[in-house]
Amino acid sequence: MGKVLVLGHDSRAFLSVIRSLGRGGLEVHAAWHNSDSVALKSRYLRRAHVLPPYDETDDSWKPALIELMRRMRFDLIIPCPDPAVVALQRHRRELEPHGRLYVLNERAFDVLFDKLKTNELARSVGVHLPREVLVTDVGQAAPLVAQFGLPIVLKPRSSYNPDAPNSRLVVRKAYTEAAFCGLLEGMLGAGPVAVQENFIGSGVGVELLLKDGEPLLTFQHLRVHEPLHGGGSAYRKAVPLSPELLEASLALLRPLSYTGVAMVEFKQNLHTGDWVFMEVNARFWGSLPLALAAGVDFPLALYRLLVEGRDSFPQHYRPNVYCRNLFIDLSWQRANLKADRTDPTLATRPIPRVIRDAVVNVATLREHLDTLTLDDPRPGLTELRQVAGRVASAIRWAVVRRCLPVRLIRRQLARRSVEAVRRADRVLFVCKGNICRSPFAEHLARERGLFADVASSGYYPVADRPSPEKAVDAASAWGVDLRAHRSRRLTEGQVSEADLILVFDYDNYRQVVAGCPLARRRVHYAGALETSGPLFIEDPWGGGPERFERVFLQIERVIAAIVELRVTAPPVSCG
Repeated sequence: MGKVLVLGHDSRAFLSVIRSLGRGGLEVHAAWHNSDSVALKSRYLRRAHVLPPYDETDDSWKPALIELMRRMRFDLIIPCPDPAVVALQRHRRELEPHGRLYVLNERAFDVLFDKLKTNELARSVGVHLPREVLVTDVGQAAPLVAQFGLPIVLKPRSSYNPDAPNSRLVVRKAYTEAAFCGLLEGMLGAGPVAVQENFIGSGVGVELLLKDGEPLLTFQHLRVHEPLHGGGSAYRKAVPLSPELLEASLALLRPLSYTGVAMVEFKQNLHTGDWVFMEVNARFWGSLPLALAAGVDFPLALYRLLVEGRDSFPQHYRPNVYCRNLFIDLSWQRANLKADRTDPTLATRPIPRVIRDAVVNVATLREHLDTLTLDDPRPGLTELRQVAGRVASAIRWAVVRRCLPVRLIRRQLARRSVEAVRRADRVLFVCKGNICRSPFAEHLARERGLFADVASSGYYPVADRPSPEKAVDAASAWGVDLRAHRSRRLTEGQVSEADLILVFDYDNYRQVVAGCPLARRRVHYAGALETSGPLFIEDPWGGGPERFERVFLQIERVIAAIVELRVTAPPVSCG
């Protein structure tokens, strides 16, 4: 029996690779995973190993991985996310003597992990690209808005940032000239930025397994539900392979003598047939569950190619199979309901079509979930429980939301909050992700010199995330610059050091108190301080620009109320 180590985290690709290899009779191990990943529930995972995370400034991960390779004698090590790919590529000389790695040849890695070099290759082989200008200075911004119009797309040189390996440098889209200038200035800190004209179309992926640039397996999907402003798909379907898009994909990968798996991404206008190349995912991709559901087993074929030397695989799959990322799709459904479906720049869909797709696809057994399969139900059931927990929490929140703003209760909350604000020296603003509400409040409070110490944090488990584009844009209207902000995780030490903790909604309150019960007397609703506004200041994440502006205006009014309290009644030291 072969033995494989899969390096990944809580992604659809990670779980799909584990399932594929396990179904193929291989012994599957995992490392560099999130401890709460649903993939760890898979029946096909033999063992999960805890290793120090990859870090270019700390080599402790390397001897630990080498020792695991020596002890377990894996036949192949497969990386899934970018940090794991980069780790194996950069340190292959030290690692390869201890086991076979799935890595790319040096030229393929150099070109495909650099978006600027990838685009240069695309132009040289005649593959269509959106109109594009390479920008090295923010002074080049103004003419580009006139040239390309709005919205306008900004692409970093690489998605992977070695200075912050847990965060990704992402493609951004600006809808105003001010947002474009702000985003461009922030992104230029990581190197030149490719600024592109926005192409209106649907995402299409051509997925391949190649040997020396020649295809062994091929598959194509169409994004059905994708984030309104662009990003990874929530719902997608298998479609027949387009000879034109396949040829464009091979035109990119053949010159690199590419061996391995790749997903070449395009945008296509489904009405005119026009298309443009977007990027190459030179690793396993997030929509991989759809390929498996349709009958194309890329991970197992990769193992057969690299370990057993096989290079012949069945070239057939079922079209019109659908696969849904349940977590992301719930957010998409909510955003689609509220969006302006007359705006052609937004990836919206008519509500009747959304309902019809779901009903017909379930009835005809074409509907699949990324994590739920009959032969391996535990990951999907775990995710369904998580979704049910979110729904139950939302119902509880709705009940509490109706009760707390009652006039008598709100007066009591306001009295407590006012007294706490007057006494505080050290204040901590807390929201879920620390990328929208709490950093904005922190900046306003610090600029006004309201407290001896001001900080912000969030309880979302991933740190070092940037503020979303719409938050950066909206905050700029108040003179607040969120471009350099990176999220911080809430710690017990932060809670214990703060005199006052201001949260924005019921879930914030519940999470902070659950994580540190001693904080209960220090936690207050920021909205209670501004009695004419809402008690709960909702999370704008996932909404449009107008939602961010509304929320930031509410926060500004809270800060104004704090200013009045601190001026009319000098603060009393907590010491």
